Amino acid sequence: MEKRAPLPLAVVAIILTASLAYYFTALHDLSGQRGEKSFTFAVYYGPVNSSVIQVLNQFSLVVLDPSQVSSAQLGEIKAVKLAYIDLGELTNVTIFNLTPPSGVAIGYDSQWSQYIVNASSPAWQEYIKSLVTAVMSMGFQGVLFDDVDVVELYPSTAQGVVSVINWTRAHYPHAVIGINRGFAVLENVSGLINFVLFEDYGTQVVAPGKVGFSDPSFVVNMTGVLKAHNVTVLALGYAYRPGDAYWDAVVSLAKSQGVPYFVSNWNLSVIWPENLRQ
Repeated sequence: MEKRAPLPLAVVAIILTASLAYYFTALHDLSGQRGEKSFTFAVYYGPVNSSVIQVLNQFSLVVLDPSQVSSAQLGEIKAVKLAYIDLGELTNVTIFNLTPPSGVAIGYDSQWSQYIVNASSPAWQEYIKSLVTAVMSMGFQGVLFDDVDVVELYPSTAQGVVSVINWTRAHYPHAVIGINRGFAVLENVSGLINFVLFEDYGTQVVAPGKVGFSDPSFVVNMTGVLKAHNVTVLALGYAYRPGDAYWDAVVSLAKSQGVPYFVSNWNLSVIWPENLRQ
């Protein structure tokens, strides 16, 4: 993978501890020139407890549901910590007693029983900005914006998506910012983000509790596009258990493209330690 070192990352490396600085460097240097520890990451949306923290501390970077972790627990996690924020859909989780605005729904995601929102709505943008401010104050070091690819279904939301990402970078220049897929806005945000989480990398959730294969040719082609934009790619796939055919599909594809991977169950509620063997 090509190395990308934007200015915000260089600043981060100066002001953070030596340990965190190492991980930030690793995030942007995954081309094989690794240090003693390979870069690994985890995406986990389950509840956090002491046992989970022990596992998370073995990874370089972790993405967590901010409603499932406390500020005190964040302080015990050594990895770079990113908060999950859904930018494109209205989740059923209330965070920090912040109430999402009404009248912003423009569609419905039947697979996850969630409303798709108009990210260009000023009210929705202010709500997301409030969430970003809250999680950064809580102790997170960055954010992962999910459901950015709703832009593909509703192109009119692109301006709002880009605006929020731009605002986040402007107000938190040292933050690590990732987006889940979001290929339709890549041209507009590649200079603002630190990585793309490429979900459905070889496998995908086809229904709650059910995993299937995704199109490997699309994955390979899009990985090439992302690399051409000097964007770091993190591969996310799904399986029923480590070592099954779905696990093997993700790992094989990710290794063939030279990108780090994380494989979990359908709702990202487990952390399989086999992900550390990269």
